[in-house]
Parts: sequence; structure tokens; C-alpha cells
Amino acid sequence: MSRRLLPGFLLILSFQNALFAVSPLVTDDADTVEPGKLQLNCDFFSVRTSSTSLYSVQTNPVLGLNPRLELGAIFGYQWRVGSGSTPAAGDADGLTDLTIAPKLRLGQAFDDKLKFAARLDVKLPIASQRHALGTGNPDAGLVGLATYKIGKTSFDSNMGYYVIDAARADFDNDRWFIGEAVRHEFNKEWTVVAEAYGLLPNTRTGGYATWYFSGGPQWSLRENMVITALLGSAAGHKSPDLTGTFEITFSF
Repeated sequence: MSRRLLPGFLLILSFQNALFAVSPLVTDDADTVEPGKLQLNCDFFSVRTSSTSLYSVQTNPVLGLNPRLELGAIFGYQWRVGSGSTPAAGDADGLTDLTIAPKLRLGQAFDDKLKFAARLDVKLPIASQRHALGTGNPDAGLVGLATYKIGKTSFDSNMGYYVIDAARADFDNDRWFIGEAVRHEFNKEWTVVAEAYGLLPNTRTGGYATWYFSGGPQWSLRENMVITALLGSAAGHKSPDLTGTFEITFSF
């Protein structure tokens, strides 16, 4: 089964829109879903700070279109539990933004041990801006992906650029994305996954850099069903104290 680690939209300017739609890792691999196959990732996410908690249930269907191209989407429902008086820190709930993400496998080398791909992310602003569940602006990003496999261990490397508010020619709030993930398969049932990634401002006036870390076990319950649980944290200005992900993946 193709392991689809489609990341969600990484455009995090403040905690109120800091929920990752990771599936389950933010750092993506360079593989694509087989032609005619559908991979369905069903996720529960949580992000917590000292005063606010954000939760989301999201669906990430990924369809293999041909041997080199797949098309994914991310959408769902989110709710915030807060203790503040501002819209960004109070209780709220509603739809998440919709992200469309086609991925193209570019090539391979060293007897298929090294693979390359590119992914385009387009975020459509569906989440409520009034309740600070989204920015209300369209965003877009392009990410280069590389995966290198040594025995039962795979290393995924990502680097990308995200345009914040793609409708305006203002690059101050744009973000660079750098990510590295490790996946080690112990046997046919159990795999351990871990990652570290950063969101870096494009300019000095564009905010602060934030680094995220997460990891956990992955259980292949059956040939077409995988369960993943991740715990993580972050370092940076106004970064979350704790992040959590629980995912069930089905292949059809």
C-alpha cells in the first residue's frame, strides 16, 4: 500500500489558524497513490496552548490519477475552546478551509531508492474569518519532495515556499517550509515515524520562525487499514505547547 503523508496547509501566522491537517505527518514523501486507487485518511487533531485548545476532525481523500500523478483534498470541521475575550481566543466552531493538493512524481535514481516529487497546495478560504477560524484569504504553495530508502528506513526531505494571501502582491507574510521525517519499519505491522519541520518568515517584518516536532507508532492492522498516533510540541513565538494526531487510513 502506498503510504500517503499529505501535509495540510502550513500557513500558520498565529495560533487561531495554526491547525495542521497533517495526514499524519506534515513532511510529505515522494511516493504517489497507485492509478485508480483511493486512499482515505480520517484524522482527529488537537493543538493546545496555555489558554486555548483547537480541535479538528478532517477527511483527506487522495486519488491516483496515473502512475505519476495523484490528487488530494483536505476538509473538515473544527472547534476552539478558549479562555480569552478576543475572537481569536474565545469559543468557536465551524468548517475548516478546503485545500486542494495535486502531487507529481518527477523521477527516481539509485534503483528507486531515491525518489523526487513536487506538490502544489491551494487553500480556498471557507473557514470563518469573523470567528478567527481562518484568514479569509486564498493561499498557495509549492513544495519539493525527496525520499531516500535504506533497508527498512526511509528519509523524507521537503522544502517549499508558501504565498500568504495569493490575491495580493505582498511577500512580507510569506513562509518558507523545511521538513525532515524518518520512518522505520520494524515488521509488517509496526512502524515508527518522527519528523521535525520549520516555518520561516520570508522577510524580517514577516513574523517569527517556528519549529515543530512530533512522532509516534503506526500500526498496519490489515492490508488496507493503518492506524497512526502522534504527539508533538513546538518551539517559537506563541507556538503550541502540545499537538496530537490520531489517524485511520483506508485504501480502496
